[in-house]
Amino acid sequence: MNNISWRHHYIPQFYLQGFASPNGTFKIYDVEKGYYLKNGKEFFPEAFFFEKNANTVSKDKEVSDFIEEAFKSMDNKVAELFNRINSSDSSAANKFKINDSDIAMLQYFVGMMYWRIPNNYDEIKDIINKKRLRELGLIIRKKDDNSIVEDSPIETQLKKDVNLFKFMKLWFPMVSYPEIFDCTTPLHLIPLPPGLPAVCGDNPIICTNPNTFRVYSDDYIFPLNSTKLFIRGNEVIDFMSSVKVEIDLLIFKQAKKYVSCTDEKYLEMLDNMYERSYRNMDDLRHSIFSQIIGL
Repeated sequence: MNNISWRHHYIPQFYLQGFASPNGTFKIYDVEKGYYLKNGKEFFPEAFFFEKNANTVSKDKEVSDFIEEAFKSMDNKVAELFNRINSSDSSAANKFKINDSDIAMLQYFVGMMYWRIPNNYDEIKDIINKKRLRELGLIIRKKDDNSIVEDSPIETQLKKDVNLFKFMKLWFPMVSYPEIFDCTTPLHLIPLPPGLPAVCGDNPIICTNPNTFRVYSDDYIFPLNSTKLFIRGNEVIDFMSSVKVEIDLLIFKQAKKYVSCTDEKYLEMLDNMYERSYRNMDDLRHSIFSQIIGL
């Protein structure tokens, strides 16, 4: 029991480090309360963007964190890729020292992030309720003879088990990945100029339509850190670097609970900008995508 982890980050720490100040910290803004925690104290990534025992499963007094360990294993692989990208220059010829396999890993990481963040928990629960387990790639078998169980009461009982919901956070990125093979829209890794404050939120994937988003086929913008964007779109056009401010604004506005920022005044400036320049979130979202992929 002493070896079981409990601080389970839905935004990985290595990812958060890409939005921290040079000393590895940032301030935390509470979206619900409307102020910076502890009067703008600096925090390390370990301290936020996690849930207690979010990936802990228990049955018959036995406890396991195998889901969290699986997430950590993938995080470690992606962190190595991020380190390689961040240590390279951004020239077109260099291509950040990544290949097609690396791009596929980045795409999978975006999928894993999508199903991992609390903002999408209701979608997971809705899918579990509406689909048979077989449709989700899960088959129930008897212990004694390994035969398939077609017993709806057992399936109904399993669907009510919180352990299944936790497992689905890990399973959905894998079971839905084949969708990517029907998608021909290219992926792009685009640098942004440094200098602006860094912003990260608890809902960091920017999509054209959050209500119908398909993570392996629809267009999206995903900040890899404060100076690099991972984009799905048919044709990324030459856009002005000022779009980074709009991206920060949308990351801020679509967050549900917490936003990290390296400059305490920056979020206030973004808030004022939103009130002055946009009718709603869809207006802001359209502005971003029209500048980047020419909607």
